[in-house]
Amino acid sequence: MIKKKAGFISKAFTQYSQISESMVLTFSSKSSFMINEFIQAQEGNDDVKLMELYYEGDYLQTRNHLTLNFNHVQIQKKHHDDILNQAYKDYEGYSILYRYKRVGKRLYFYTDSKNEAFDMVCYTDK
Repeated sequence: MIKKKAGFISKAFTQYSQISESMVLTFSSKSSFMINEFIQAQEGNDDVKLMELYYEGDYLQTRNHLTLNFNHVQIQKKHHDDILNQAYKDYEGYSILYRYKRVGKRLYFYTDSKNEAFDMVCYTDK
């Protein structure tokens, strides 16, 4: 899944002309998940800088809802910008309630708050 953001509302992101996020989301058990996230951040016309993060947590799935509880966030490759690093580290202890819907080979995660920062599209080759 790749998300590109333009026009940021969070102060941590305002200096960046583009941020691309790719994630590998793994449901490792009936109640645990892991996410490996790869981020490319570009300031203006400067070179793209990379970040890597690892998330662990537990989840609760109901009929058409999925709650992800982010229990641990580890920054594996830091960005030179401490504010950006902290913006991602702040997910630790956070919970997100998603609705989800599968359409073909895509799985859509979205929130009732209509906050695009949390929306995701997952793809499968199966």
